[in-house]
Amino acid sequence: MLKYRQIYNLIALVMLFAALSQWATAQKYEVVLHGIPDRLADASSTVDSSAVIQYTRQVTHRLQREGYWLSSMDSITWREGQVEAYYYLGSRYERVLFELRSDQVIEQERRLSRDKNSVAQVNKRIEGILSHYEDNGYPFASVVIDSSVVRDQALYLWLEIDPGMLIRFDSLEVVPAGVLKERFVSRYLGLNYGHYYSESRVLDIGNKLENIPAVKLKAMESTFSLQRSQIKLELERQKVNYFDGILGLVPSANGSSRVDITGELNLSLKNLFQSAKQFELHWERYTTNSQRLEIHYLHPAFLGMPLDLFLGYDQLKQDTLFSNRSLKAAFDYYPSGRMKLRTSYENELGNELNDDSGESGSFKIDYYGLSGEYWRLDDRTTPRQGIALAFDTQVGYKDIRLDTVADVETTQYRLSAKVRYYQPVRRRSVLHVAVSGGWMESDVLYLNDLFRLGGLRSIRGFNENEFYAGSYVYTNLEWRFYIENKSYLLAFYDQGWMSYDIVRGSFSDRPSGVGLGMQFDTAGGSFLMLYGLGRRENQGFSFDSSKIHFGYSALF
Repeated sequence: MLKYRQIYNLIALVMLFAALSQWATAQKYEVVLHGIPDRLADASSTVDSSAVIQYTRQVTHRLQREGYWLSSMDSITWREGQVEAYYYLGSRYERVLFELRSDQVIEQERRLSRDKNSVAQVNKRIEGILSHYEDNGYPFASVVIDSSVVRDQALYLWLEIDPGMLIRFDSLEVVPAGVLKERFVSRYLGLNYGHYYSESRVLDIGNKLENIPAVKLKAMESTFSLQRSQIKLELERQKVNYFDGILGLVPSANGSSRVDITGELNLSLKNLFQSAKQFELHWERYTTNSQRLEIHYLHPAFLGMPLDLFLGYDQLKQDTLFSNRSLKAAFDYYPSGRMKLRTSYENELGNELNDDSGESGSFKIDYYGLSGEYWRLDDRTTPRQGIALAFDTQVGYKDIRLDTVADVETTQYRLSAKVRYYQPVRRRSVLHVAVSGGWMESDVLYLNDLFRLGGLRSIRGFNENEFYAGSYVYTNLEWRFYIENKSYLLAFYDQGWMSYDIVRGSFSDRPSGVGLGMQFDTAGGSFLMLYGLGRRENQGFSFDSSKIHFGYSALF
């Protein structure tokens, strides 16, 4: 009986294909299902004529996932604007014993030998096999029941894989021209010409393109022809490059007639050479003797590999206390479009200048690090819902230069992590909660080893980098009221716990900040202003010590 039903199903599918070929253009048809419980049937489904066969297969797979392993489509009727599919349901079996048959040589199939499993376990294994086929050139692979026997209320199944047609990647088209080079996009997405088709890579295109800030995916089209896959991506340019700066002239602190230059410069280029290469430069000098320089470069798909190359140079001079220089090289790997792993090497050089307290030191550290990020956000730039996680671990071999005795060698550990959570509470209101923490350990720690906290990116209501910390935890609680898509008013409360214990001093504090602010997105750029009050152990909230955090970026 089962064999007859399968032959009948095959004839029905052939007739359906013949009927579809009479309509060259795709038409919409309502699919009506018969013989299926209401809880498993779609209330109403409308699909293109070319997708009816795939839809009926999905219904059969859905029934089998529910334990109706002998279910199948008995017949199909084609009418004007409507398709009626009649199914045989059969009995529901909670436990099965199965064996897989196939002529295809794919290693993962061999793991499915005889075994007694629940329906859920069987489905999980079969879905894993199908995913393996879909990612190795067989996007139309399916599992069918070859034969079956019922014994002692258990179902014995002999399954067979129908791999379908072998598909390879062919062409990739990017429109409009001049946004991203097609060769770069194919390498970055792993859709190289002639390689086996991969369903997971195609489905992950949108997520991976979110990591290129210069573009936004508007539409994607995937077609198959002559055992080849053609993909067309429609992209939209995004204004993400910016240049801004503030320069000031102030009288020299030593009383001479000359003047000193202070201020800040920022340059960010996100799509160099139409290949998503990024260059960033940040320079700031707010006092005569303190300044910071940061230069970063990111090269996606380095040498055609699925790795991004990151290079960084940081220089910090803190008054007359110390000067730090850091060189960093890292490789980024994306296991998926929502996850990033980084391996890094960093060479940090610290120099004590004229610190009479002895808290600063001269040293050299070689850091080896592993970091990662995971995010599931509705929008990477201005999220309203979702979660994001990040961690960074580093182990450093430290060489301390002392004037009076031989150099000291030790090991230094540095860890940090951050969790961000966004939750809409009303139509225009969003609650943002973030928790950040860091820890540093070594036999010898100096002031210029420590984390720097305070300011717009950490604990608001204080100056930028006002605090030093060897270990810290702080939380950011923020309520946002959106006026437009990327413009909102906000109220915030930040609370921190921090401490350090270094060679000649220790410190602990519990600073907190509270305030109001706004961010407006305009055609020419982004404007942000926050007004905050800070409190620490030896200083309460006071309007006399309030801080205004201000920023404007002109986008192009």
